[in-house]
Amino acid sequence: AAELAGREPVVGVDEWCVTWRLFTIEGEPLPHDQCPMSVALKENRPVRNVEAIGQRPDGSLFPFLPFPTPLRDDQGRLIGGVNMLLDLTDRKSGEEAAQRLSAIVESSFDAIVSKDLNGVIKTWNRGAEQLFGYTQKEAIGQNVTFLIPAHLQDEEPQIIARIRAGDRVESYETIRKRKNGDLFPVSLTISPVRNASGR
Repeated sequence: AAELAGREPVVGVDEWCVTWRLFTIEGEPLPHDQCPMSVALKENRPVRNVEAIGQRPDGSLFPFLPFPTPLRDDQGRLIGGVNMLLDLTDRKSGEEAAQRLSAIVESSFDAIVSKDLNGVIKTWNRGAEQLFGYTQKEAIGQNVTFLIPAHLQDEEPQIIARIRAGDRVESYETIRKRKNGDLFPVSLTISPVRNASGR
């Protein structure tokens, strides 16, 4: 807690909510009597799922999730409280990075499409809408083979096999089909995307 807060309390003297200052997740100042631990003690109940932002003495901010829980004696009387803080900095950084990446993909002029290992389209950006003529709503959930001319349908199983093997398909020259039926040349680059467990 001291590492997260950026300071050490004076045991038996200090009264603090771990942080130098507290804010709501929206950035509004959070008075100490409204901090999650104060609420837990006042209302004699655990407080859950209330994110907050702490400020350290050096001015740096960190998002966290507290788990304040009242402590009772064997008679059920309130005698104090215990709190566990979960630092959300890494999670928030990951969410922000994902949002930035999503914005880049969405605004790209290149057609960027993701599909699962069965060929089912999962994402479809504006570049793909422009190139193929299908809206995101029309394309997501379809099998990618609906974009492949009949005489080239055998390409997709070969591409999927390479992706399953972990290979990247780079600058693959082929033909694809627009919504209006027109055929046009494309250069495909297809990369495997792995989940957190590496699959």
